[in-house]
Amino acid sequence: MKPMYARRLLKLLTPLAILPTILLASCAPATAPDPKQALVGTWTSTVTKEDVLRIVPGFRQDFLCENTGTFSWEFKEDGKFTIDQKALPECPAPVQPHVEDTWSNDGNRMTIAKDKPAQEVYEWTVKEKSLVLKHVSGDCEPCKATSTAHPWTRVG
Repeated sequence: MKPMYARRLLKLLTPLAILPTILLASCAPATAPDPKQALVGTWTSTVTKEDVLRIVPGFRQDFLCENTGTFSWEFKEDGKFTIDQKALPECPAPVQPHVEDTWSNDGNRMTIAKDKPAQEVYEWTVKEKSLVLKHVSGDCEPCKATSTAHPWTRVG
């Protein structure tokens, strides 16, 4: 083969030789997104007295209003969260309508207030705009009732 034809052939074949590498790289699985990101944002749920009693049948009647209402839960990327509570129409304003603490995530398990006496652990799933929490551990019965009564709806 003459050198001129060899150079032309090399110019034509080089892209063809690189193409399989490009195709293989584009088919490689993407890095899995951080599951924690699915929780980041604001979620809301309304919990009634009946909901609390359904989840914790022996719940004290005199604390029902304090642990019901419309809750807004904001998970922040920095591992902090806030919960704001608006009372049901028939209930007085809650004593503590705003809570702030920390959260962390390991796979589909979320830990609230890790290593503190109020620590709670939940398994979670997010499907479209719904967050479902399942209580795994912790001693806060009101937390269990309000967190798991209904799916939470993403609002932000």
